[in-house]
Amino acid sequence: MVMFKTLDIRGLSFFNAFQETSKAFSDIKKNGALEIISDRQKNFTDAFKTWAKVKGYKVSDIDDDHQMVRLFIKKVTPNKKK
Repeated sequence: MVMFKTLDIRGLSFFNAFQETSKAFSDIKKNGALEIISDRQKNFTDAFKTWAKVKGYKVSDIDDDHQMVRLFIKKVTPNKKK
């Protein structure tokens, strides 16, 4: 397992990008992060932010420029409710 990984999903369909992201994220250790690089034209940022929130992960930074979007998702240890 790794603490940090970069995944370039530029050029992929949403379905393939989602599959690759899910697979890559399973290799990330707790408190590790996955950097996702996506196309500016096919901006999947909102979909991945929603996915991360549902899973209980944290979106730490979004770097958006004219060529690509970089999204960082951190696999945080869930807080236990008392």
